[in-house]
Amino acid sequence: MSDIKIIQDKIVIILKEFISICEENNLTYYALGGTLLGAVRHKGFIPWDDDIDIGMPREDYEKFKILAPDLLPSNLKIVNNPLNLDITQLVDKNVIVKIANSENNVFIDIFPLDGYPEKGFFAAKLHSFRLLFQRMLCKISVLDQLEDKDRGTVENLIVKISKMLRIQKVLPKDTLVENLHKVIQKYDFKTSRYVGNVLGRYREREIVPKEYFKEPVSLIFEDTMINCPTKYKEYLSEIYGDYMKLPSVEDRVAHNIELISVGDAE
Repeated sequence: MSDIKIIQDKIVIILKEFISICEENNLTYYALGGTLLGAVRHKGFIPWDDDIDIGMPREDYEKFKILAPDLLPSNLKIVNNPLNLDITQLVDKNVIVKIANSENNVFIDIFPLDGYPEKGFFAAKLHSFRLLFQRMLCKISVLDQLEDKDRGTVENLIVKISKMLRIQKVLPKDTLVENLHKVIQKYDFKTSRYVGNVLGRYREREIVPKEYFKEPVSLIFEDTMINCPTKYKEYLSEIYGDYMKLPSVEDRVAHNIELISVGDAE
């Protein structure tokens, strides 16, 4: 069995533990991004991928973070994103992999789903700028992680200005993170017409009508079932366009990942 297949199997075990906690505590979740695409197109992982992305309405997301530490098996733990952004990782301490010469544990990503102003209006543009600005300020304190080829022109401009102003010397990191969280949660998931993973990699393509995220639809994912957005086809079309079309071989971006250990955590 190849390393990628072993790693995928280990990540599915994490996913099953997550799903179990959600089902036992009536917490809503949905597969997002490549995980949803994999469920629809491949009935599991995209063959060259090893990520699991999950979204939870803000209220359920916060409840999960409170409940999970007391319910998880000893090998799993909750870890906040290194930059303290609104991303939670559910990590298996037992499984170690090497990615780009750096050793890490395997994990799944869990994102909050928040409200958003109606797309196309000034309020949405303003909210988008505030999110970008506050996120960049938070990242200023970790300068070695700021080189991002996928960053847009506006984000690059914000980074350059922030560096020149030495923002990290003016405001404590905790204050910057608190300000970011206030902006992220400005619009409530329950009362907004548009919702999504507001810090997602696909930017506003991940902001969709809330009707996309009503009663979850259960789809096959590897040897289990995973909850997906109500209108998962429309959601995937927003992000990927013709999502059933396989990318060319050269566009199939795989992580350079190597399995190091599946031993017990100490």
